[in-house]
Amino acid sequence: MTSTSDLPRLRLAQLPTPLEEASRLSTALGGPRIFLKRDDLTGVGLGGNKVRKLEFVIGRAIAEKFDALVVVGGFQSNLARIAAAIGNRLGLEVALVLGGESGESRASAGNLLLDRLYGATVHLVDTQPRWEFGTAADDVAADLRRKGFRPFVIPLGGSGPEGVAAYVHATEELLTQIHDLQVRPSYLYVAVGSGGTFSGLNLGALNQQAPYKVRGISVSRTRSYLLNQLPIIADHAAEFLRLPRRSAPEDIDIDDGYVGESYGSMTQGCREAIALVARTEGVLLDPVYSGKAMHALIEHVSTGRLGPSETVVFLHTGGSPALFAYDAITLGAKRDADAEAGGR
Repeated sequence: MTSTSDLPRLRLAQLPTPLEEASRLSTALGGPRIFLKRDDLTGVGLGGNKVRKLEFVIGRAIAEKFDALVVVGGFQSNLARIAAAIGNRLGLEVALVLGGESGESRASAGNLLLDRLYGATVHLVDTQPRWEFGTAADDVAADLRRKGFRPFVIPLGGSGPEGVAAYVHATEELLTQIHDLQVRPSYLYVAVGSGGTFSGLNLGALNQQAPYKVRGISVSRTRSYLLNQLPIIADHAAEFLRLPRRSAPEDIDIDDGYVGESYGSMTQGCREAIALVARTEGVLLDPVYSGKAMHALIEHVSTGRLGPSETVVFLHTGGSPALFAYDAITLGAKRDADAEAGGR
């Protein structure tokens, strides 16, 4: 077994991130006991789970003498925002290839505003289907080479073996925290996009005898697609790290019932989850990942899939800058603002 401490790594994140009990949220739901693992507080570029991944991914790029980064993602990519911030700290050229469907807003708001503030070169492309970028990233990399750079193309979502390794490593941190708090969670809930964070947490849990099962809530892809793709991602990482246990199909717990119309589309349940956590805990979830995952947790409580006596950890993956790409009506905030104005 290869220790993650043997891998090239940047030391930029604010770690360990807090593990906070959300007692008012638990009370509002009538149980279970809920803890928030605050990976929204990793620090760099306004934080999020991608900071942990990029410590290892860009760590490899630096070790191999690359001097430019090419990042692919959606228009509101958290990975792109954080990679741009890290690139500036390290003096790297950063080019972002951001895709989405035609008609989707490309306004400079939320993460996209921050990408431009960081000074990254932004390429906006139509992608249909959404995650099919064709040769766009390779074309941008080729252009950088012509300009004298040596570019490193970061996998979608940072979900290559190094990105998965980051959350195998994060599992050690979480296990120490639950031991210190003397709690024994039955589930760890996490949003699933490209699948790297889920795969790392799942491999970490399997290989470190965690007491909990990792439950992934898809925010974009179907369960059948993920059940085909996640073992591939996990197997590559397990081979890379020489882990004794791999993810068997029965080890993969995925719920795809909370995507809504598409990736990034607001759902009523997501809207309500964001409001409930904001108003009980003062914590902001994002509308793309953590809001939908929290909607799932809330509904699993109301339907009895999670019992009131259980203990659950919810991984807050960050992404709150994306809130500012949505208007007040979409977020369900306009009515309260209007009521306050009328009462003055």
